Amino acid sequence: MKHLTDQQKHEQILKEVKATLLLFLVVAAWHIGFGFLLNGIDILILGMPLWFFVSTIGEFVIAVAGVIILLKFVFVDFDLGEEASDEYVQEGGASDDR
Repeated sequence: MKHLTDQQKHEQILKEVKATLLLFLVVAAWHIGFGFLLNGIDILILGMPLWFFVSTIGEFVIAVAGVIILLKFVFVDFDLGEEASDEYVQEGGASDDR
């Protein structure tokens, strides 16, 4: 587990959000694009129309591969509340005096 400053945590979170959103857009574009582009073709694969097979099965494969790539190259394991919670308590923010 990495120990990051608050600024580094913020930058890492933004990097992870952007990469995840990009993967989502790629998967959605694949699914919608091939669903509409291959709709009129009368080819069957395993009893399913070509558009269904390519858009749905392809979407699943791309999503799984994308998540594996994100986990290996983008996401970082760090404690989200470590430094910020210490500062918050020192400033008198969280107290159990009710």
